[in-house]
Amino acid sequence: MSMITTSKTPLLFSLLALIAGGAIGYGVGIKVEKEANAPDLLSCQQHLQSQMKRLDHSTEQYQILVASNEKQSQQLAQTTKDLTAMTELMDKQKKEFSAQLALLTQKKQKLVATKQKLEVTKKKLDTEVVKLQTTTTKQQVVIDKSQQYFKRQAEMQANVQATEANVAELKQAAKGFKKACDEFKSGNSWNWVSQKDCDNYDQQLGLLKDKQALLGSQQQALSVINAEIGKK
Repeated sequence: MSMITTSKTPLLFSLLALIAGGAIGYGVGIKVEKEANAPDLLSCQQHLQSQMKRLDHSTEQYQILVASNEKQSQQLAQTTKDLTAMTELMDKQKKEFSAQLALLTQKKQKLVATKQKLEVTKKKLDTEVVKLQTTTTKQQVVIDKSQQYFKRQAEMQANVQATEANVAELKQAAKGFKKACDEFKSGNSWNWVSQKDCDNYDQQLGLLKDKQALLGSQQQALSVINAEIGKK
């Protein structure tokens, strides 16, 4: 309302000045007419009516101007109110945005810290994987070698058993040939014996000696591989 009162004050002064000017002009006119000749009452009335009309018109213009100023003041007050509300809303949104930004910054920091921990954990896991792979490779080599040793052991055991069976057969055959050869050498055998039996006996002894030598080498090799397996 202070703005409206301020706006009305110069208008009121203008109106009063207009009325005063008219009155002064009228007085001056009457004075001039008195000096010239006697005033005309009808002319005075007409002049007064003209001044009153001008005053009424000025009053209407003043009222219109006052109403316009009041409307503008109301609009300005509403605009000021809206601007205040908008400023408060913007301040509230700014605070909320600042809070959200701080929260996002905190989450980002936690995410960075978690990422760093994951990278450290990944490096440790990679190191453990390399160690495990190395150990697995070594163990696989040991297993492969052990399998090779066991396979060779089984083969050697089979060879020893086969050679032992051959030695047993040769011993049995040599025993028979020896008896026939001894009878032949005694000269009083009633059985059909001959030098052939002695030759066969000598041959069997040679074969038996070879087989026994082979059996000895096989048994020695088997002992070596058994010792190697025992170290594993």
